[in-house]
Amino acid sequence: MLDVTEKADELYQTYKINDLYNYLTAYKEIENDEILWRLARVTHDKAKYEKDKHKRHNIMLEAFSYAEKALELNPNSAHCHRWYAALLYFTTEGIGVKHKIQSAFKVREHFDKALELDPDDVISLHSIGYWCFALAERPWYQRKIAATFFAALPETTYDEALEWFMKAEKIQENFMCTNLLMIGKTHLKLHNKEKAIEYLQKATEFKVRTPDDEESHKEAVEILKHMGHGHLLKSCLHIDPS
Repeated sequence: MLDVTEKADELYQTYKINDLYNYLTAYKEIENDEILWRLARVTHDKAKYEKDKHKRHNIMLEAFSYAEKALELNPNSAHCHRWYAALLYFTTEGIGVKHKIQSAFKVREHFDKALELDPDDVISLHSIGYWCFALAERPWYQRKIAATFFAALPETTYDEALEWFMKAEKIQENFMCTNLLMIGKTHLKLHNKEKAIEYLQKATEFKVRTPDDEESHKEAVEILKHMGHGHLLKSCLHIDPS
């Protein structure tokens, strides 16, 4: 299976998502965690291009099934824990607050395990930062609902979220547009305007390759315009996944 994973990695490096998905689905019945977590990743990326919400959710569920099987096969893989956690988060769209918060604990558990197995996993570092940011931003009424079902919600802050985002950035600078955006947004929450502008501008200059890049780029542009700094914007290329 080494040849399969090597070819899969080559296709992913050039971001040929449709080709990679078609290539790996031919091996989906093989019980090999290295193939399955890669299949989970590319199916997740394929879902991001789907505009129809119902179809996108179904593709995410398909991706989660691959991640779930990969983790069963190898619970000592950082990749398996990372993609299980990421896809568990995406499968919670549209469910109630109670179940969403319940899933949030499990999501964090698996990202923590991924980092235990690979401390330099920048995606997991970023994801924990995002997890902290989302909980810090959760409105009071959701916290009240959560308190009905759980002894206590995790206490997280924007400062903690920023620490995680910056840990990832220190290991691999400018590795993801979304990380740059979230650093900028977190600095705004902390009233660090100059730092926020610095990272938001970096996000607008990031070379767009994925739907997440595109979404983060657009959000950074809108925030800068809203702040009255539209003059800082530069153009950004978009690469088609096919």
